Amino acid sequence: MDLSKLAPSDIVVALRGLERRYQELFEVIEEDESADDLAHRRGADGWAVIDHVVAAAQAIAAANRALYRVLTGDAPSVQPAEVDPTIRPKPVGPTGSVDERLAELGREATAAAERVERVPAGEWSRQATVADGSGRTVTALDIARAAVDAGVGHLRAARDLLASVRGGRTNPW
Repeated sequence: MDLSKLAPSDIVVALRGLERRYQELFEVIEEDESADDLAHRRGADGWAVIDHVVAAAQAIAAANRALYRVLTGDAPSVQPAEVDPTIRPKPVGPTGSVDERLAELGREATAAAERVERVPAGEWSRQATVADGSGRTVTALDIARAAVDAGVGHLRAARDLLASVRGGRTNPW
């Protein structure tokens, strides 16, 4: 997903819509299916849909914390996993129901959206050093975009996995 043109206002809209979009994954479940059962079934890669929901929530929360540090600190640094969701580890044994995990995702995405809304236009270029020894820097805007990337990336993976564990039956969107 090309995020290079994603403006802060678009980031807010995307983050605020994530919980609803994840919930839509489960709207086409048949009467004989259980959302919780389907969400915990593992795919060939070892991931379950619930893992993607939790991973999205964790990545958005990490990006939100990193964004806070960039906006408030002098010479801040961020951990690589805070700005690159592809290197975050898979959640280990998420507990709770799908509804609980979706609500958690909604809270994290809303908190990040609220922070993004409050950032003055001139602050988006503030930088942090990625603490991986590379000397690489990221801007506040890069970090906010990483939150969206994590949420949407895990949404797509969850959609594909849910179709697989349902035997090819998919959500029409």
